[in-house]
Formats: sequence, structure tokens, C-alpha cells
Amino acid sequence: MEEMPRLMGMDEPIGKVASEVTGLIKKAMPNDTKLYAAALHLISAGGKRLRPFIVVKFFEMFEDDHEGILPVAASVELIHNFTLVHDDIMDRDDFRHGVPTVHRAYGEPFAILAGDTLFAKAFQILSLSAILRRHPDRYMKIADLLAGQSIDICEGQAMDITKISDFYDRDHYMELIKKKTSALFIAASEAGVLAAGKYEHIGAAKRYGESLGSAFQIVDDLLGIVGNPKDTGKPVGDDIREGKKTLPIFIAFSMAGESLKKDILSAYEGKSGQGQIERLVEQIRGLGIEERVKEIASAYAEEARGALSSFPKCQSRDELGELVELVIKRSH
Repeated sequence: MEEMPRLMGMDEPIGKVASEVTGLIKKAMPNDTKLYAAALHLISAGGKRLRPFIVVKFFEMFEDDHEGILPVAASVELIHNFTLVHDDIMDRDDFRHGVPTVHRAYGEPFAILAGDTLFAKAFQILSLSAILRRHPDRYMKIADLLAGQSIDICEGQAMDITKISDFYDRDHYMELIKKKTSALFIAASEAGVLAAGKYEHIGAAKRYGESLGSAFQIVDDLLGIVGNPKDTGKPVGDDIREGKKTLPIFIAFSMAGESLKKDILSAYEGKSGQGQIERLVEQIRGLGIEERVKEIASAYAEEARGALSSFPKCQSRDELGELVELVIKRSH
């Protein structure tokens, strides 16, 4: 119980970076046309900006040019939002962050253009960093990193929309979340180190980002089953309705009796209405999967914390460690 006040203390440093990065992005994209209104739609709806926070804190373990690192952090956030806009189109989602998705609010053509604009702006805003202008080698490395991780995300999305024949395929799931989710956590961690010119720490930064990203997605998928829709901003059973085979579902399937297994398979074959899916979710919750899923997420969290041990002891390292706890304990 004593951990919660310490975790709540993370609101200020995370909020500070979020406010600065959001301000920088809005300055780069004035909301004066339908295109930019669509591009800024999800950004204006809020969000913790965890990835920019990671960029800043990895950088600040070595350097104190806070203003100089913000464009790099904003670039990562823009790529993240680009993926969200296009992901929502493909999944036909209606809401994100408690507001209508971009394609619902502005139409699919403008949503596609908004996503493309966010991706292009990410690389344009990167060039605003005074640090990277002074060190073009660092700019090239970060641009290459962001392009490479963006490709990984696209590959992960392709895996996500490709149906797999085997219902229980944990290896497929872990590879999927590594590409689709961990990719930007890796990008954030490595970008902070690269901007500081500390190339020898790239391996440890990657381990942190990959492990934290895996923990984040596993918890996110768990919240899709046991979370409160008012907190998560997503309808009950959203992943089931979309046919996404997540780790919590895999574990639930392995624990279920024959009758429940049939109901799960029926839902994934598109044979269940919303009422049936909601009842199915209640049955899955009753299996007690939460503890087992959190144990797996906690193992990845421990790997992320371990990766920080090679970095200098400082407040930024402590905050990156506390971020791991926040990811594990979050409710949305």
C-alpha cells in the first residue's frame, strides 16, 4: 500500500513532459484547417505521453539540455499517433481516449491524410532539435531508428490483421506485440541515448524499451477483459469482437471448460452479438485470469528494471524505474 503515493508522484514529471511536447506539436501544426484538426484530434484528447517521457529521461541521464530534446520526444509521439489513426481505421474502432476516432469524426479519407501528415511531421519536427543540428551523425541515427521501428510497426499490424489458424499461439502473440507495441518503446529509449551520443548504452536501452513495451501491451490486453470501460475508453470485449487473440484470451481458453471454450470459439468466428460477448467476458473474468496474466507482465517489468542497472544513478533513472511500476499498476 505504501507504493501508491510514490507512483502518484509521477504525475508531475510525466505531466510536465506531456504539456511541453503537446505544446510543441500544436505549434508545429496550427489547427486552422480540417486536415490539421483531424491530425490533432487524438493528441488534443489527452494521453500520458509515456513515450516522449522515456525519450527525455534517457537523454537526461547524460545531458541537461531539456529544451533541445523535446523535438525528438515530439517526433516519437507523432509517429505513435500516426499508428493510432491508421490502426483505428483498419479495426473499425469508434472510440479512443473517450472520443470518436478520427475516421468517425472526420471521415476515412481525411483520417488517412491525417495519419500521413503526422508521420511526415515527425521527421520534420526532428530537424528542429538544436542538439541534432550540432551533431548530424546523431540525427541520422535517430532518423534511421524511427524509420526502422515504423516498418516494424507496419509488419506487426500486418500480423494483427492476418488470421492465424491455431487459436493458441503464444509465440505469434509475443512477436506481434514486440513489433506493434514494443517498437516505439524501443525507439523512445534508444532515441534518448542516441541524442546524448552515448552509443555504448544502446543495447541496455533497447532491452528496457522492449521489455516495458511487452509488459505494457499485456496489461493493456488484460484491461480489455477486466478493465472498466469508463477508465479504458473502450467497449466491453472489444478485442474479442475484433477477433484479436491476446494473451489473456489464450490463458482463459486454456483454463476454460468445454462449454466455455465453444462459446469463445463461437465469438471469434463472429457468431456472437454484443450481449453474448458481454456475458462471455463476465465468464472469462470469473476464471481468475488476472493474477496469472499480471505475473507474466511483471516478469517483463523486472527485465525492464534490470536493464536500467547499467545507467548512471540519478533522478531520471529512478523515474524510469517508477514508470515500470506505473505501467504494471495502471487501470487504463
